[in-house]
Amino acid sequence: MAFRDFLVGIRDRIVQRSLIGKEKLDAAFARRELDHRLQDLGERYYTLVRQGVASVPDDLRSLLTEVDVLATQVQSLRDQVRRLEEETA
Repeated sequence: MAFRDFLVGIRDRIVQRSLIGKEKLDAAFARRELDHRLQDLGERYYTLVRQGVASVPDDLRSLLTEVDVLATQVQSLRDQVRRLEEETA
């Protein structure tokens, strides 16, 4: 009977570890989905702000300025890549 109890205990631990692994995986997928939704929300809000439809709270103005600077930098780098690609064509 002791050996059977031992096997049952091992089985229970395997099942428990499997459940923990599944929950961790589900949490990781949910976090990734949350990150995507937050990014989408931020991009849409940024577009509304740039269109003058939405206002920016004072505590977010410095972040908006940083985003504007980075957006300008990204566009400048993309333009440079385009020019370089045109030169090699």
